[in-house]
Amino acid sequence: MENHCVFCQEKANNLYGILICDTCKAKLGLFSDATIKKHIELYANSEKNRSYEEEIRYRLKFIEADYLKKKIKLLHILARLESL
Repeated sequence: MENHCVFCQEKANNLYGILICDTCKAKLGLFSDATIKKHIELYANSEKNRSYEEEIRYRLKFIEADYLKKKIKLLHILARLESL
């Protein structure tokens, strides 16, 4: 079975558990190591209450929870439409 990109359905590779093709991956604008190091320094020299890594982990948890809330709402609407 061939793996297909979640965005365009072309042949894809696994990136962090998500199937994505090279073209779509290039469009994501992933950070280089130099950019990540710059952000680490910016957070270390700021008055923020958490490190850059802690901020990224927080953001991941936030968007995952937000995604689930929106998915539940849409599934509820779909279920109600079927019964109306």
